[in-house]
Amino acid sequence: MDREEIADVPAQVTPPAGEPAAPVEEPAARGGRSTVVRLARRAGWNLVDQALSSFSNLALSLLVAKAVDKEAFGAFTVSFTVYSVAVLVSRSLCSQPMMMRFTAVGPAEFRTAAGQSTGTAAVVGFGLGVLALVAGLVAGGGVGTALLAMALLLPGLLVQDAWRMAFFAQGKPHLAAMLDGVWTVLQLVAVGVLLAVGLDSAVPFVIAWGLAAAAAAVLGAQQGATAPRVRATRTWLRNHWDLTRWLLTEALLLQGAYQGALLLIGALGTLSDVGSLRGAQVLIGPLSLLAASAGAFGVPEISRRPQLRTRPRLLAAGGLGGLLAVGGLVWGTGMLLLPDTWGEVLLDDTWAGARMVLLASVVGQVGNLLSVGPATVVYGMGRGDAIFAVHAAVSGMLVVFGLGGLYLGGAEGAAWGFALAYWVAVPFWFRQVHVLGKANDAARDAEAAAPPS
Repeated sequence: MDREEIADVPAQVTPPAGEPAAPVEEPAARGGRSTVVRLARRAGWNLVDQALSSFSNLALSLLVAKAVDKEAFGAFTVSFTVYSVAVLVSRSLCSQPMMMRFTAVGPAEFRTAAGQSTGTAAVVGFGLGVLALVAGLVAGGGVGTALLAMALLLPGLLVQDAWRMAFFAQGKPHLAAMLDGVWTVLQLVAVGVLLAVGLDSAVPFVIAWGLAAAAAAVLGAQQGATAPRVRATRTWLRNHWDLTRWLLTEALLLQGAYQGALLLIGALGTLSDVGSLRGAQVLIGPLSLLAASAGAFGVPEISRRPQLRTRPRLLAAGGLGGLLAVGGLVWGTGMLLLPDTWGEVLLDDTWAGARMVLLASVVGQVGNLLSVGPATVVYGMGRGDAIFAVHAAVSGMLVVFGLGGLYLGGAEGAAWGFALAYWVAVPFWFRQVHVLGKANDAARDAEAAAPPS
């Protein structure tokens, strides 16, 4: 999904005098066909990278699940959850400003920004690692040991992700795909060795996973031609706080609202209700790959085109959102037509409950994907405040509509409540694109009409 409100558009960072912009914008003289080919190539690499990232996480989880007992796998899952939250924080503070403000700068300025962004990610990883360390000491046992390992590995994990997002911002998604490919190969090789020697603890697998990410992060620094600049963390945070304060608050609010709604459903309803909703999300989960790929591709492309007027922005929002929604509808229809025998193979006893809420979950996901189009445009315009406005409203609706649906119709009602929240947000996203686009048009027209000083 997405986030927004309305404020002054942050000035697009421009290349220093005498220095060419990063070579990602195609001159008009080359023709529209050449531009389309380059855009398609970048979109394809974005999809490849997201597929690699999703595959590596899925393969790692499945291999660890088969190698260790339930308690050890639970410890690994806790570690992975900590990593997921850390990535959310790191992207809000470090990576999204790169994708929203540094897509049309010169090579030297981009290297400086990339060094500051990745250095800040390392500091964020260290800070969150300290929290994980304390939590591990308090928890003790297998979970505590896994958290202690995660505390040491978080800086490398977050730097690898920051380099990946920096390459998206630079218009070089093939380098991001290379990083994820190297990480995938290294971690699978390491896990294979651990399986061969018969280890049954979660900690070695966590260490193998984190060290593989650290190696990929070193490769990212080599490809980016700069090392992470940890001493510039304060400068980076200060310069982009006007944007990141909205992004961080919105991200935590939206995720907290959905997870909190599920916890309340489990408390007010039954655990089987939560299991049914989770099972349906597993079945439509691959659609998140499409959404993530669209965002990683679309935000930099919009950001490096500040001259776009309202109508092209609306067309881009509708085209991207519509394409994603069609993809979600096709996948969702396939899941709805899934035979019971296959569903039971995938979800075992959870299949019956998941099937009951699957239609509502598919409808909601289609609405969510439709919103990705205009949300991507607003992200590309650098409007963190506008993003926060919509996501704050969606967060409230997820809780209210989800619990209201639970009261009226159990798990199925809750699923329809979530779907309603996503669809209600769609027109608000498009309105944000229209309002912000008109304001941007007016500012540009006024600037063009002003007499030269």
